Amino acid sequence: MLEMPEHVPLEHFVALQVWVCAWYDEAVKAEFIGLSYHPDAETVDLLRHYFKVGMAPAEAAHACFGYKH
Repeated sequence: MLEMPEHVPLEHFVALQVWVCAWYDEAVKAEFIGLSYHPDAETVDLLRHYFKVGMAPAEAAHACFGYKH
């Protein structure tokens, strides 16, 4: 899902990978997605931004898939 850019420290990339796994688990638990879900490029970009601003994985799952008002 995520490719490691050359300019990103390994620790940051690993933290992002762990966070994305938690986001995926939260999205499945909330029944927003199925187990076979694969995010498109736009969603991957959103996830990077959500991680960067410090959103919790559950918050990011709701931001991606929750009902919009």
